[in-house]
Order: sequence, then C-alpha cells, then structure tokens
Amino acid sequence: MKNVKSFLLPAVVVIAGISAAFATDTSKKADTVLETGYYFNSTAPTIKCISTPTQCNPQGTSICTWTDANNVSHNLQRKVSDAMCGVNLYKPN
Repeated sequence: MKNVKSFLLPAVVVIAGISAAFATDTSKKADTVLETGYYFNSTAPTIKCISTPTQCNPQGTSICTWTDANNVSHNLQRKVSDAMCGVNLYKPN
C-alpha cells in the first residue's frame, strides 16, 4: 500500500502539470482571433472605411498593411462605422 501511495502522488503532480501546460497553450491561441482589416478612404465622394482581404490581429507590434491596385500602402484598422475606422490592427504572427 505504501508503494502505491508513493507512486500515486508524483503521477498526480505530473498529470496536473501537463494539464496546466495545455490550458495555457489553448488560452494563448484564443487571444489571436484574426479580423478583417479596413482602411479609411478619404477621397470624395466616398469617405468611408473600405474592407480589404487582409486578416489582422488586434494585438501585436507591426502594423498590418494592405497595398491597393495603385500600389498605395494603407495601414489597416478596425471598422467603427461606415464612415469611421478606429483602432490599428497588427500583422499576425
């Protein structure tokens, strides 16, 4: 009986550690939800946020960008309304 107890406690500790590692990894993946990037088009007559095919991250270090057909690079942001873009978005890792 003593041998079973001395084996059981370390096994439980190892299983708890492995479970905690998987739980931490899953929560990190949940934080990286990608969203569509928008850029603000200020040319008349259409002053509005324009959708792009680029998916960006709400958190990061490098600003997410998109280059249009005229070879103009736009910083991408989150859409607040049809006429307004808001928070900068970042390149996915």
